[in-house]
Amino acid sequence: MNKVEKQTIIKTNDLCKSYIIGKNGINVLKNINLEIYAGDFTVIMGSSGGGKSTLLYSISSMDRPTSGSVSILGHEITDMAEKDLTNFRKSQVSFVFQSMNLLNDLTAFENIAYIGYNTASKQEVNKRTLELLSDFGLLEQKDKYPSELSGGQQQRIAICRALISNAKIIFGDEPTGALNSAAGRQVLDTLTDLNKDGQSIVMVTHDLKAATRASRLLYMSDGRILAELNLGPYEQEQELDRKSIVYEFLQQQGW
Repeated sequence: MNKVEKQTIIKTNDLCKSYIIGKNGINVLKNINLEIYAGDFTVIMGSSGGGKSTLLYSISSMDRPTSGSVSILGHEITDMAEKDLTNFRKSQVSFVFQSMNLLNDLTAFENIAYIGYNTASKQEVNKRTLELLSDFGLLEQKDKYPSELSGGQQQRIAICRALISNAKIIFGDEPTGALNSAAGRQVLDTLTDLNKDGQSIVMVTHDLKAATRASRLLYMSDGRILAELNLGPYEQEQELDRKSIVYEFLQQQGW
């Protein structure tokens, strides 16, 4: 049987990112050549200061590389005009951050819907928002403000917001980092279910439990990708085995 070839949705060529601090240049990313594939749950881990968040921001269009190139969904974004890049983000990619970034003066429903109004009619967006709230078990919270929601509920609202524009890729920067264990598991379950339905996810984390959800795990240190581990789709009954495999892999890399 022929092996099914995966579709590349992100590709970097000799990606470098440097910062000037005082009179010194700091090379954070060093000639990274990487492909991210459709339908994968790709997790990036690594040593503190190894460049994982910088890589995430560079491959998601949130930051521009110093040199090299980044292609997302067949679009070369490296030299794209800022206006075009903004429009591209609105329609193709979405982000879930540790801080959630919900607007405090908007309800849960409004926090989700206002993003969608950029890409579809109000009627369509309102319908889709209610569907997402129902799917995520948050319908009863639709009229509540962020201050009235738990951390886990806020983060799931943020995920709904990321989905409202039908983005092809969801990027997560430590999305469970500010949550307790139970809330963090809820969010990971949500992301895992989305991935099983075909959503492409790229996430940075320092959490072993979060890493076990990866179908593909990348390890970074000193601005380079040192190794990767392919785990395949997550199944809950395999969680302990996956955790052991991931832990052993990380230890081998010096984590």
